[in-house]
Amino acid sequence: MNLVDSLLNFLKKKGTPEELKAPEGVCPNCWGREEYGGHFYERVKQENLDVLSKESNVGWINAYANKHLAGIVLQRMGKGEELICAKCKVSYTHSDKHADS
Repeated sequence: MNLVDSLLNFLKKKGTPEELKAPEGVCPNCWGREEYGGHFYERVKQENLDVLSKESNVGWINAYANKHLAGIVLQRMGKGEELICAKCKVSYTHSDKHADS
């Protein structure tokens, strides 16, 4: 799943029983510690984005993700199932919740 789709999926699940702690493929540690979630929700509200309409939001979300979130996307290291955040150096296994890419 690419970062834009992951962010849209994250927004769509907010306030539902399936709500995620962090977007898929993004470091949950950095997302929470740096409070990207709060900043992202605030910007979405300011921009008055319709999270159900991907086409109208892709440009804005892509630009936001490139500027603010690219450094906390989990990267696969080696041939194993380990995913590592380049910013905080925390590693996750493929089975860790919300650490899939």
